[in-house]
Amino acid sequence: MVQAIKLFLAVLLSSMSFTVNALVLEQAPYFFDDENNVGGDGYLSVESAGAQVAEDFRFAEDVILTSISWWGSYDPFAPETESFAVRIIGDDGTGNPAPGFPPLYETIFTGLGEDSGFVDLFDETVFQYKVAGLNWSLQGGVDYYLSIFSNAGASDWYWLESQAGDNKNWYRENDTGPWSVDSPDALNMSFHLEAVRAASVPEPATWLLMLIPLIGLYRKTVTAM
Repeated sequence: MVQAIKLFLAVLLSSMSFTVNALVLEQAPYFFDDENNVGGDGYLSVESAGAQVAEDFRFAEDVILTSISWWGSYDPFAPETESFAVRIIGDDGTGNPAPGFPPLYETIFTGLGEDSGFVDLFDETVFQYKVAGLNWSLQGGVDYYLSIFSNAGASDWYWLESQAGDNKNWYRENDTGPWSVDSPDALNMSFHLEAVRAASVPEPATWLLMLIPLIGLYRKTVTAM
């Protein structure tokens, strides 16, 4: 009896660590290839320049989005403090980003990006950025749009391209302007999304309620022996 309870407790405790599996959706950055002199271009995405860019994506199943990473470069230089609006926009029902404001989700990145160690097509440093700690619910099989643009305004910022994607993206001048599609030869924007499955996973309090009677039973069994 004791061995059976110990085994069940071990399985239950281990399952608490592995129930939620991480999911990754990525369009990897396309850095400049010096040998072939290709790659590493990007699109201007700066609020003060009247340029907001959006890239489409979808998960196959319901998820909780936890972090977003992206890459880009400046011309002619990076500002002392960088600022980005990072948004998830819903679909308007016709395969385009929903117009207007607010978006479904938004967070602001303020700080400094990390030097990726690579350069773009114009020999500018490519920086990598990440926002984490998100808790954004997204439906599986539904189109969403990732929009990232610089708020700093001191220099032009270019969202780095990727070789993965559908060669389609969207742009608009401001929060209230209409979205225009760029296709079929548009650059794909680079990004890295991390999420967890939105399956029914017991909360920590639920786990505790399940464990208390089992631990009590284990103690009683040991005492009786």
